[in-house]
Amino acid sequence: MQGSAAPRRLLSVLETYHYVIGILMRTCLSLPLAAATLALFTGCAADVAPNTAALPARTDTQPSEQDKEWMRTIHQGNLSEVQAGRLAMGKGATKQVKAVGKLLVDDHTALGSKVTQAATQLGIELPTSPSKAQRAEVKRLRDSSGRDFDEDFLSGMIKAHREALAATKTEVSKGANQTVKTLAQTAQQSLQHHLDALEKAQES
Repeated sequence: MQGSAAPRRLLSVLETYHYVIGILMRTCLSLPLAAATLALFTGCAADVAPNTAALPARTDTQPSEQDKEWMRTIHQGNLSEVQAGRLAMGKGATKQVKAVGKLLVDDHTALGSKVTQAATQLGIELPTSPSKAQRAEVKRLRDSSGRDFDEDFLSGMIKAHREALAATKTEVSKGANQTVKTLAQTAQQSLQHHLDALEKAQES
């Protein structure tokens, strides 16, 4: 009985030994495999990251002379037409002229803010006052009154808006900088609306 028990104990010990060795083998093999997988993933990520970072950022075209000239012209127009609009609000003989004057003040003030902001971002220096001809027109309106004022205001603003609209259409079609062109598109809609309102007031 004792002789047959010894081989069974030996067999049990060997089975336990192989079981433990198997666990150790699997553990030892899994660690390098995990490390290798991690290294491969890290390497792939490293390969991708530089390529992503190397993509050039989208930049807008630098403002052309056409862009700069339009910005200066439309800015002076804004300054002049805000002044003329305020005069119309106070001196207009009819409700239509007063209403158009308020429209010019509100819209050209808003447009002026957008033009100034864009000019600052793009490094474009803007005039600080209307042109000499525009200042003379505003002075003429100050010296006018009654029905004469209404006629002078409407005829002067219609002429100014037609000129501004033509310059703005040129900027939309020939401008280089997208920021300025987008601003010109906004201005074109506003100027056309003003021109329609001015012509309607003149006809009434």
